[in-house]
Amino acid sequence: MPSNRNDPDPLEARRRHLAERERLLSEERRRLTEQLQPGAGSAGHAKPAEPPVWRMEEDGRQHRVTESPRARKRNLARQTRRDMIVVFGLIILFLIVLFIVLWVAYVHNTAPNNGA
Repeated sequence: MPSNRNDPDPLEARRRHLAERERLLSEERRRLTEQLQPGAGSAGHAKPAEPPVWRMEEDGRQHRVTESPRARKRNLARQTRRDMIVVFGLIILFLIVLFIVLWVAYVHNTAPNNGA
């Protein structure tokens, strides 16, 4: 059984971590560019760095609505309840069939033998 995590959505935490790393890398790149070309960064008309293509594609997926963990747990509870009802229903059905088979066997064994 998996252990409980403190973070409710590990994928979202990973995205935040990657976004933070990307921001730090862009700052580092800007700083290095200013060191290599001392007048380019302070001129003010430098083109802002565009996010990578994979980042733009991922931004489109963030608008997707996902179920909250509570909703998933609620759906699982409903499914579990349905499964328990089915299991108990099958057990009761099995007991009824077993009772009928035993009753028929008892009646068959206690009946007088007219043919013999």
